[in-house]
Amino acid sequence: MTRRAVAVAVVAGIAIAAATVAVIARGGPRRGQDRGAPSPGLAPTVRVPDVRGPDTAAAALDDAAASNVTAADYVGPDRCAECHRDNAAAWRAGLHATMTQAATGAAVRGDFADVALPYAGGVATFTRDRGQPTMLLRGADGVVRRYRVTRTIGSRGLQEYVGIADGEADAVEVRLPFGWWLGRPGWYPQPYYDSWFEAEYDGERPRVDVYAAAEPWAARCAWCHNTYPFALRLARPGVGHGPERDLAPVAPAVVDNVLPIAALVTVGISCESCHLGGRAHAAAPDERPPSFVPRGVQVVRNPDAVPGPATDPRGLGAICAQCHSAPSPRFPDGSAARNSSEALAMAAGACASAIRCVDCHDPHVRGPDPGSGDRADHLAVCVGCHRELAPPPAQAAHSGHAPGDATCLDCHLPRLVQGLTTYVRSHRISSPTDPRMLAVGAPNACNLCHLDRSIAWTAAALTRWGHPIAPAPDWAAAYGGDLDYAVGLAWLRHPQDYVRMTAAAAFARAGDPAALPALVAGLDDARANTRMWMVFAIEALVGRRLTRAEYDPLAPPALRARQATALARAVATGSARRAR
Repeated sequence: MTRRAVAVAVVAGIAIAAATVAVIARGGPRRGQDRGAPSPGLAPTVRVPDVRGPDTAAAALDDAAASNVTAADYVGPDRCAECHRDNAAAWRAGLHATMTQAATGAAVRGDFADVALPYAGGVATFTRDRGQPTMLLRGADGVVRRYRVTRTIGSRGLQEYVGIADGEADAVEVRLPFGWWLGRPGWYPQPYYDSWFEAEYDGERPRVDVYAAAEPWAARCAWCHNTYPFALRLARPGVGHGPERDLAPVAPAVVDNVLPIAALVTVGISCESCHLGGRAHAAAPDERPPSFVPRGVQVVRNPDAVPGPATDPRGLGAICAQCHSAPSPRFPDGSAARNSSEALAMAAGACASAIRCVDCHDPHVRGPDPGSGDRADHLAVCVGCHRELAPPPAQAAHSGHAPGDATCLDCHLPRLVQGLTTYVRSHRISSPTDPRMLAVGAPNACNLCHLDRSIAWTAAALTRWGHPIAPAPDWAAAYGGDLDYAVGLAWLRHPQDYVRMTAAAAFARAGDPAALPALVAGLDDARANTRMWMVFAIEALVGRRLTRAEYDPLAPPALRARQATALARAVATGSARRAR
């Protein structure tokens, strides 16, 4: 049996078929499902472009000296920094470098000063043992589990933790079930920040025992948050969520999907996560430029190689798609509803063959904080192709808005995607006139700004601008039973949770206190993560953080219901906006 594999890479084209009868196709798993399973509706058609330049086309891929996938091919970021000082300095100050860190010193952002958190009949205590961060988890069943925290995951928005249970003979590192929310400082159980969880309670009984919910870290999280020889991924096509799932195994052997931690090149995301093994390039920089696709004795030349790959979206997008192709629930037009699915969303949009990820993002530097304003260089990418729309009068005629009132991104990349503490722009370039979205009450770009307007008003405006939209009578069911009802309020009552959360974030941005009663009603939502987005919006509108006495997100259902009722009265009288 030959030890060869067909090298494939990422995006030549992805067809996303969305369900027409539901607002969102659940593209990912809920608790207990396999998160590595293919997303329904995704039909990847992928080939690996050869991203070497024409001047290196004669270099044989089978040349072992050019290999970039085995452990021996990797040199680590310090070697790269010897020549690429500026990029290395920017990387060290960015988020990729701190995606995974050892749980020491300033890397640990959570409060481990003997903090006790009662939840679901148990208590989680965050403390230190001889300086080592420690989680002590006592479940409702009285069972005590003690974990020594070994690693952190994330440094902006949310920080999760990896640990080893006391007494474990095999010392398996697990993802711990409580995280520190940096955007709203405090400890929270996983269902509050992880939107894959369904309803939190069955009556007064928790559906998931979070105290016993630790999962092996190396089986999933580690694959996208660290740097390792790419041959490990070639041998495990099942670890991917996107087009790279088509990577063939090096040998037809059964291999589990657990990342061998001892094989890590670096903890965190470093140079060779994207550029692959750099030893050949470091030894002969001029003769062997780095490649963005696998090469060496394990792989063979792709007959569909793309010439000039450094400028081809398929080549560079392939690298980003390794990790930014996570499973996500999807709206009917194929737009992702949660983050880390940017590559799939971009590939499903109108400009997939024209735009590279690096046209808007520099992977070496820390980007702007989520939810921040649009950058001029991002907007320039749009008119770089659509030159006829560069003059402000042309933009006004095209959009129906005065220059500056709405940007290309507002209409074609609306804020549909759930981040950790704010909603961010979709990466699927879409149209606000898409009937698949309008007919079922999915968030549309127009009403994300005009929350107080009806879908009838939106359709009339689009028709005036040359995009005839005629709402059918059966659309009313998705808009509170009335085509003239305010769309934003209808979204807050929508049966799909991702629509409700998107609406809550939109009201928070708009600063409209008229939405407070509907947002407070959402505090009784069955899903913990959905409730938290209602809390974020309410706090944005009242201008302060709610006290635990006013509303405790972690309280049992009956207590939360009483608190929500009292808060609704406070909202009605205006007292909720006064500082306490």
